[in-house]
Formats: sequence, C-alpha cells, structure tokens
Amino acid sequence: MASCNEEEKKSDNFMYLGPTMITENLSVFYSDSGRVTVKLTTAEQRKLQNEDEIYPKPVYVTFLDKNAVEYSSLRGDSGRYEHGLNKYVITGNVFFYNRPQQQSLSTDELTWDPNKKIVYTDHKVAVNTPTDRIEGRGMEAAHDFSTYKFTGGVTGFFQVDSLITTPPDSAR
Repeated sequence: MASCNEEEKKSDNFMYLGPTMITENLSVFYSDSGRVTVKLTTAEQRKLQNEDEIYPKPVYVTFLDKNAVEYSSLRGDSGRYEHGLNKYVITGNVFFYNRPQQQSLSTDELTWDPNKKIVYTDHKVAVNTPTDRIEGRGMEAAHDFSTYKFTGGVTGFFQVDSLITTPPDSAR
C-alpha cells in the first residue's frame, strides 16, 4: 500500500512538455533601418520550452515597400518557427503573391529565412504569371518573391514575344 508521501514524490517527477505560453491574435513586425518591412500575423501562437513556436491556425506574412505599402503576401494553413535556425516553415495550401509582378506561387510547404531574405522548398511548386505557368520540384526565391529559381525538374509553358528566324541557306 502506497502512502500519501510516496504519491506526492511521484507527482514531483512529472515533466510538462506542452507550450509555455499561448498567444492569440499575434502580430510580429520586422524592421530595417527603422521602418517595418515584414509583418507576420496569426490567430494563435504556442511557444515551446525550447523557444520554438507553433502556429496551428493560418499564418500570413506581408512584405512592405519603403512607403509601407504591401507588395507581396504569403499565406499558409499553419506554420512553425524554429528558434535555433531562425526560420519559419509555412505549411498547407501555401500561396505567395507578388502584386507588382502579378506572379503567384503555390506549394505544400515553404520555408522563410529572414536572415538570408529567401524562401525555399523541396516540395512540388507551381508559379503562375500573366503569361506563364511553371511547375517543378524545389525552388528558391527572394523573400518578397521578386525573383525565383527552380532547383529540381521543371515543366510548363511560356509565352514568347517574338522569334527571330534565319532562312535556310537554300532559300536565299
């Protein structure tokens, strides 16, 4: 038969592994030279003991120009922040849109590295512009999606403005 003291000692060994803090309606602002350049918002943040963060609800990242006007936006169903790597991983129906260039990106997972100012994925990705649709596996882009390159196999269609052709020698 266990005594009350033995039961109390057993409960002292319990280690809590859940979040240390839960924040609702979170907005995080990144600034450069005193002006806001990036805004991250989500309905819920769960901060873990190792300082990683989990965003179980949709995540929105907005990129602002020097006049504080939104020019690119990123959205995903959920996400996480990896404190040790200082990287955000956005997952589930990820959609990234660059307004000035009217190009969009869609994928299942996209990692944002604020230090290197890049986004990247090893997953299947599709990029749409007013004239092109490109699909591939793996991509890296500027974190505002102003430039991008594919790192894996690529397929798609492209519009060509003009073709310069030279007649064959026999046609001269």
